[in-house]
Amino acid sequence: MKRIVNKKLLSLVISLAITFFILSSNFFKSKSLDIVYPVQKGISLINNAWSYIMYFFYDKNFTYRKIKNLEEENQKLKAEILKYKNQISEIEKTYPILDFIKKYQIQNYEIAKVIGISPDNWSDFFFIDKGRKNGVKIGDLVLKDGFLIGVVKNVGDFSSEVLTVSDENFKITVRTRKTQEISFFQGLEKNKGILKYVRPEQDIRIGDIVETTVINSEATEGVPIGIIRKISPKEGEFFREVEVETLYYPYNLDIVLVVKR
Repeated sequence: MKRIVNKKLLSLVISLAITFFILSSNFFKSKSLDIVYPVQKGISLINNAWSYIMYFFYDKNFTYRKIKNLEEENQKLKAEILKYKNQISEIEKTYPILDFIKKYQIQNYEIAKVIGISPDNWSDFFFIDKGRKNGVKIGDLVLKDGFLIGVVKNVGDFSSEVLTVSDENFKITVRTRKTQEISFFQGLEKNKGILKYVRPEQDIRIGDIVETTVINSEATEGVPIGIIRKISPKEGEFFREVEVETLYYPYNLDIVLVVKR
C-alpha cells in the first residue's frame, strides 16, 4: 500500500516538475503570447474605438459651446460698437449747434433730442426730451442747423411739445434780411408759411430770407425761418400776399437747440 502511494506521489511530483519546466520555457511563453495576442489586440482596438467615440462627442460638444460663446461675444461686441457709433453720431450732430451758439453768442440754451412727432395731419408738432426740470418754458424757440423750426407750446417736467413753423397756429414777428422790412409770419402748411399785413409800399423781394427780430419779441435776432418764394399783389386790396418756404424739414429731426427766454 505504501509503495503504491509513494509511486503516485512520485508521479505527481514528476508531473508538476515537467509542467513547471514547460511553463517556464521560452517556447511556452512565446506560444502563450501568440494565443493571447488576438484577445489583447481586440480589447485594445475596442478601447481605442471607444476612446475615439468619447473624444469625438466631447470635442464636438466642446467646440459647439466654444462657437456659441464666441457668437455671443461677437453679438455683444457688435452691440457695443453700434452703441458707440450712435454716441459718436450724436456728438457730431452737436457740432453745428455749438457753432451756432458761438456765432449768435447764446447764453441760455438747452440741447435736446426729438423723441416723437405729431401722429395726425391736423397739426404739426413734435416732442423733445427736455422740460421744466431743465428750465424749458413755453415760448422758447427751437432751432436746428441754424434756423428756426418751432416754439415750445407745452411743457412737462421731463419733456416738451414743440409747435413747428409750418403749423397755422405758429405766429411770430419777423423781418427781411436784405431790406429789413418788418412783417408778421404765420405758418400755413408743410414747408410753407405766409407774411401777413405786408403793405404794397414795403420793399419785399423774392429770394430774401425771413428771419427773427427782437422787435416785440424776446427771440434771438437774425435766426432764419424761410425764404420768400412768391409775391402776389392784388389790386384793390390793402395787403400783399407773400408766400415763404420754411427751412423746417420734418423727416430729419434728431438733435435740436432750445433757446431759453
